[in-house]
Amino acid sequence: MMDEKEIMPYNFFKYGGVYTGEHHGMRYLIKNTGEKPDFKLMVQVWLGPYASTAVPDEKKTTQYFESSVEGRKEAINWLHEQYETRRGEWDTAPALLDAVLPQ
Repeated sequence: MMDEKEIMPYNFFKYGGVYTGEHHGMRYLIKNTGEKPDFKLMVQVWLGPYASTAVPDEKKTTQYFESSVEGRKEAINWLHEQYETRRGEWDTAPALLDAVLPQ
């Protein structure tokens, strides 16, 4: 399972960092979004091995969290939940060399 230590600390997102990763077929993206002072942590998941720019928004699942240290922890917990509850979907992710871009 993903370890919280593998995901950048909150200050990375606070200053505009965008973090992407992959866990056994589940791709994900975490970034701050919105306008100051109402920033939110946006987290998206989608079927790998595709980059987020190659996948239409309607094929991604998006969730928003408070932009804070606690919000980051909630976001990571949500990622764990998405992986566990949708494991069958992630297991169908093609290998990179077998991938066909989604329509």
